[in-house]
Amino acid sequence: MSFLKKNKKLLIILSLIAIVSFGTYSYIFQKPQEVSEIKPSFEGSSKEFITQNGTNISEWNSKIIQITGTISTINNEGVVIDENVFCQFSENQNLNTLKENQTITIKGMVIGYDDLLNELKLNQCTLKK
Repeated sequence: MSFLKKNKKLLIILSLIAIVSFGTYSYIFQKPQEVSEIKPSFEGSSKEFITQNGTNISEWNSKIIQITGTISTINNEGVVIDENVFCQFSENQNLNTLKENQTITIKGMVIGYDDLLNELKLNQCTLKK
């Protein structure tokens, strides 16, 4: 008898283990979804968002929001909107075209509220046109 006839069950089991292992690996190491592709949980002005939620932002952590506001400050790290929302941009964003007192719409992920500076913090922001 040949090796294949003797070990048919063993080959089937090893094949199933390989298929399951590959599927598991593919699922675990899949690319995360981009913030720009996710539908926002809130859309509106930054003042509306702060008024509705106050400083109780913890329920919004890791959720995507899209806000509109006026640029108060621009620096190398990001933009402050309406003096109460700090937006840190993705690396591929060009901030050279932005000017203070310009109205913009930004989509980003909420990472928390800074009590010391009284600012809502957004991460992975992208400009909406």
